Amino acid sequence: LASSEAKQARETLISRGFDAESMENFGVGYAPKGWSNLAEHLKSKGFSEDELVVAGLLTKGDRGVYDRFRGRLIWPIRDANNQVLGFGARHLYEDDKGPKYLNTSETPVYHKSRVLYGLDLAKKAIAKRRQVVVVEGYTDVMACHLAGVDTAVATCGTAFGEEHIKVLNRLLIGAGDSPAEVIFTFDPDAAGTKAALRVYGDSEKFNALTFVATGPDGLDPSDLRQQRGDKAVVEMLDRKIPLFEFVIRHRIEQFDLVQLESRIAAARAAAPVVAEITDPALR
Repeated sequence: LASSEAKQARETLISRGFDAESMENFGVGYAPKGWSNLAEHLKSKGFSEDELVVAGLLTKGDRGVYDRFRGRLIWPIRDANNQVLGFGARHLYEDDKGPKYLNTSETPVYHKSRVLYGLDLAKKAIAKRRQVVVVEGYTDVMACHLAGVDTAVATCGTAFGEEHIKVLNRLLIGAGDSPAEVIFTFDPDAAGTKAALRVYGDSEKFNALTFVATGPDGLDPSDLRQQRGDKAVVEMLDRKIPLFEFVIRHRIEQFDLVQLESRIAAARAAAPVVAEITDPALR
């Protein structure tokens, strides 16, 4: 990342409000352009092509093997024991026709349905505070941690699912006067709503209360910190609402509540959500 070629990579991070110290703390790197930089380096260290393909570092094509990550910002994805399992890579150059974010493909150790980016840095705070903040991207995790929210993690290019819940439940077990919390930050668009509804379907599997927090003007944590500072990120999370309330509001919004018939229809749509609330006083 300190090389001359990586200037655009550094500038991308600096423009998002990340300094050299934060880049180092999160292990951010740069994959140089070219088709075989990593292959040649690792072969010189004694690794075989087959091993590098299995590890997800090289890709097999019609013309042989080549580096999977080229000309991109790189984030190492570690497990709770600080072992690197794979990588996430962000698009930088216009001539790169690949996706904006490219992750390691499934390998014997990297399973995207089980890994959470930032878990290595957040695990102690999660266990101590019995709180998890689930965000959507690598820079969102960085922004939250730098704003003092050191319980933030992110999924790696996949929906939040049952295996992720199991990982977090193991960390949230513990005695405490108040129940554990899982706070999701979804974008306030159709995709974000869909993600929230999907998580709600699994919410009873958490050993915790579930909440949703959305940024003002639709800003994600990274943009919010960049534009309005650390305090704004903390305030966004303080304004969280229960996940069931988010779902009820979504269902009611589908109806015109002026007419009695539409109010009845809205009540019928919301009632199953209310019925599933286990706390009788809350229900």
